[in-house]
This record gives sequence, C-alpha cells and structure tokens, in this order.
Amino acid sequence: MDDTALSQPARRGFYRPELDALRFFAFLCIFFLHTLSRANIGAIAGRIDLRDVLTDSLKFAVSLFFLLSGYLITALLAMEKESAGHVHLAAFYRRRIARIWPLYYSFILAVLLAGTVVSKLRPSGWALAAFTFLSGNWFLSRIGGMTGGLGILWSVNIEEQFYLLWPLLIQLGRGRSWKLSSAGILACSYLILLGFGLTGRYSDLTLRFNTLVEMQYFAGGALLAATLPRDGLDIPLILRPLIALSGLCCWAAGVRLFSRFYGAGMQTVPAWWGPSALYGCVLAGCVLLFLSFYGMSPRWLPRPLLWLGKISYGLYVYHSLILALLPGFPSGRGYLVARLAVALLSTILIAGISYRWLEKPFLRWRERFTFVPNRPV
Repeated sequence: MDDTALSQPARRGFYRPELDALRFFAFLCIFFLHTLSRANIGAIAGRIDLRDVLTDSLKFAVSLFFLLSGYLITALLAMEKESAGHVHLAAFYRRRIARIWPLYYSFILAVLLAGTVVSKLRPSGWALAAFTFLSGNWFLSRIGGMTGGLGILWSVNIEEQFYLLWPLLIQLGRGRSWKLSSAGILACSYLILLGFGLTGRYSDLTLRFNTLVEMQYFAGGALLAATLPRDGLDIPLILRPLIALSGLCCWAAGVRLFSRFYGAGMQTVPAWWGPSALYGCVLAGCVLLFLSFYGMSPRWLPRPLLWLGKISYGLYVYHSLILALLPGFPSGRGYLVARLAVALLSTILIAGISYRWLEKPFLRWRERFTFVPNRPV
C-alpha cells in the first residue's frame, strides 16, 4: 500500500473528549497512590483499616486505563472495517509504534542515565532485557523486583501485547463476532483466576502482572464499544458523580472483602473464589467509572483538563522517575502538600515538553496511516 493512499483518511472521525478527562483522573489515582504515604491518609480507620483499603484500591486505575484502551481501539478498528471493508493491519501497527515506542524507549534510556547517579533506579540486566522486548510484566510476575526505575512500564507491556493480537481478531471476524471473542477472553480470565484460587498458589504479583488476567479489562472495553451508542449516553449531570463514586466503592469493597494482600493477616476470604470476586469488583468499578464520564457535555470539560488527558501517557510514565529523583521533604502535613505540588507540577512540565518535542512529530507522521481520525494532534 502506498503512502498516498494512507494519507487519505476516512472523513468520519471519532473523538470523545470526556475520555481524555477520564485518562487524567486515572493518572491522578496512580499519582496519589505513589506519593501519599499510608501514614498520612488519615487516622480515622477504626476497626476497618481505611488507609490500606484506599491505597490498595487506587492501583486499579491501571485497569481503568486498560478498559479505556479496549474501548477506543475496538471502536476505531470497527469503524475502519465498516468504512473500508477491512482493517489495515500494517497501518495499525505503524500507528501504535508511532504512539508508544518513542516515549517508551526514550524513558528506558533516561532511567539508565539516572541509574548511573541513583543506584536504586538501576535495573538488572534481565529486567532491562525483559522491558526492552515488551515483556516486563512477566518478569515482575516471576521475580517481583530488580526492575529499578523501569517497573512503571509493566502496564505498557500488557497494552502492547493486546495490540499485537486484537486487530487480527477483528480483521478475521465477520460482522461483530469480536463480541464473542471478548466474551471468550473474559471467560478465560476468570477461569485462570479460579484456577489460581483453587490451587492457592498465587500472590498479588502473579495476579496483577499476568497478561491473561488483565486482558479482561480490554475485553470489557471492547464489549462497551459493541453495545454503547457512539455519540455517548445522556445521563443527568447530577447522577454522574454518584456513578463514579459507586465505581470507586466497588474497588474499595473488592479490596476490603475479597483481597488477602492488604493489611496484616487479612486471610478471611476463601482462597478458591477470592481472586475472581476481587477482580469482578474491579471490573465493575472500571465500567461504572467509564459510564460516569461517557457522553459528558464538552462544556463541563475545560481545555486545560483535555490537554492533561492528551499528555496522560507521559504523565503516567514520567511521574515515577520524578518521584524517585525528588529530594526528601521533612515530615508534616504542610511539607506533604508541598511535595505533592512540586511532584505534580514537575511531572506536568516534563510530560508537556515530551509531548511537544518528542511525541508530536511521530504523531503527525502517524496521521499518514490513519483512516478514522481520532484526537487532534
């Protein structure tokens, strides 16, 4: 296929700005997870250890990122197939390379450079090899350490593994048979979770970084793309915060009731159904959070918020390195707020520079292979 054909995208575009706002919300959850120490989340825990529930719940914002990717990639590929009759696989992989790889491999180089000064950021040789070849999540699942500053990239590795196979399923499927593929992936994920539960040989690492377990969120996003109207849902504004709060409560309930990995000695859940119940709550929470934003009127979405969502990939990747390099602050509530502000502003600055000077040129090149225009560069 020549570049002239690839430079003529379909006229029908697909951009949902509220999902950029949701991306930034997901990043903030991860940011606060990594910056707020458990000792500072309040002393109102009482009999229930609220500190552990809150911190362990925020990590599932990564699963929300996965669900968002599943929705958007499926919607865009489905629209491309509807308009062109097939999915341009080579063009899809070029688009994903242009979006992911420049920042990804530049960050690996930045970590290696920082590791020459800060030893804790220096990854082992095996970890570096795993992340270089986009399989760092499996390294974490097996080893659980020695990743230095590269550990944050585990979720990008799972996304890349999803991108490798999903367009093939949509291309080979007839009509909307990818609904069945999505349902099959969901079933496979929960069979694996039940298997872990029945054997009892699982940990937070073996569940969290397992590609087959995490694929349920991509499948959930794909099913949303298959069932929801593309022009959004007309939900009253007053109900949206309640739906979002319900989603967060699903995360917290899953951690509190079905997880044996938080707090000290939390072994109250029967092992065989604990993992599947926990991840079912997480999936339900992700769907509710998605619905709370989906179809939100653009007048409630200020442009700076949309810009922050646009650079959320950089925000997510860079914040871990910035936190590691940030000097220590004295203890105290005021210093904690100062540390949060400095870390967040530094992350936004670095991610903004990265987007403008590193990512944007590749995104413009990507438009030559785009058939359904998405977010404007």
